[in-house]
Amino acid sequence: MAEKDGKKRKRHSNGEETPNKKAATKTANASAGNIKVTYSDEDLLRPVLVSTPGLTPPSIPFELYAKARSANRVGGNPKPDSHHVLLHSSKHPRLDYTAAPAVSDQYLSHYIAVFDPATDNLQITPAYHLSLRSVPRKTAPIDEDQPKKQRATYAAQREDLGKVFGTKKAQKFIASRTDNAIVKDSKGKGQKSDVQDAILDSMANASASATPQKQDADEDLLASKPIPRPNTSAETVEDVYPFHTLIPASDVRLVPIKDWQDAARNNEEVMLSHRFPAFHLTPIGKGDDVLKLQALRYLALLLAFHDALTGGGRNCKKVPKKDVLLKKLGPVKEIWPEALIESVRLRFASPASGHTELPKWYLENLYTHMCALSLYIDDWRTNTTHLREDLKMENKQISQYFVELGAKVGPPSEKEREVGKLSKAQASAVKVASLKLPLEFPKARMGRRR
Repeated sequence: MAEKDGKKRKRHSNGEETPNKKAATKTANASAGNIKVTYSDEDLLRPVLVSTPGLTPPSIPFELYAKARSANRVGGNPKPDSHHVLLHSSKHPRLDYTAAPAVSDQYLSHYIAVFDPATDNLQITPAYHLSLRSVPRKTAPIDEDQPKKQRATYAAQREDLGKVFGTKKAQKFIASRTDNAIVKDSKGKGQKSDVQDAILDSMANASASATPQKQDADEDLLASKPIPRPNTSAETVEDVYPFHTLIPASDVRLVPIKDWQDAARNNEEVMLSHRFPAFHLTPIGKGDDVLKLQALRYLALLLAFHDALTGGGRNCKKVPKKDVLLKKLGPVKEIWPEALIESVRLRFASPASGHTELPKWYLENLYTHMCALSLYIDDWRTNTTHLREDLKMENKQISQYFVELGAKVGPPSEKEREVGKLSKAQASAVKVASLKLPLEFPKARMGRRR
């Protein structure tokens, strides 16, 4: 309470004096708010941040594997902006651990910042971010013939290789030398060794082993073609090109179908720029086959991606830059995740060009995948007209891509002509591709003799 003279009373002192100045607890630079920030971009190894969702990180050593993002980045220490890295370890007795970049980190950059309060220095260093996963280690099957293989000599192994991969002249020479060695056999006194038994068995089964070797050669030839990898041992036509072969599992979970399904079941209009998806959306969207709807949506993205490509010369297309690509796709970027569009670019563009071009092999690989998806959607018998018009091709060209898949292309049946209400003149311009067993792939064309 104030005194009568208007002055305030002072608080009674407890015997301790309060200093008028505060103690200097920070450095001069810190009190002034000056912090020196340095960015470390030297040619040194970078730290790795590893997240372990749902795992207890083991105390085991890991091996580092690095791969350059492009050919001109090869050499030097790996950096986050120039190399991909992967950590792997098999030191655990039962599990294999792999730390790889997460899909969600494709467009993110990670850094480590270290602050030194003594010098007020903040050092920032680029770092990798990996996600750790573990899988049970597969045990190797027991080979009952391993002791016999270990007893085989180096010369016998060379003979086996010569019989399998050698020329006809070399194979004939090996067989003749084997016969002479077995007939003489002075040191063995008429007793054949294990190696000789193996050679005799292989000679007796030469005709039987020719067919598997031919099958292996045919499979290697198919693997080199720009087509989805077919299952040549399939017993049903559905197993030739299964769903997971046409669309990777990492892309399947990114393909949205709920909006198309709701629109089809509610008879709502969906604006589409391609004929094949437009004619198939309503019947498939009203059905219960989710995989077919995902295949149709993925095919629609491939068609839009194809239209966005630019000319890069004869039999070559160029992929526009990211912002230009999204602009050309139009409303697609609002419907599909950008991660799915990026995955399509990485899957079908050439790695040698930094995934910026589609040379002839990669462009044909894109076409055959779209043809295989149309077969899958139409239960392995499809009218090629709509897809041909979407790709702006002639009948001969689109038919050749279906033939490369092992399908047969011909005119529509009489029933199909009646259902489609086509005249005979109209039906002559329509081609129908069907996949049937046994598969018939086109033979490799030989060069013309000079």
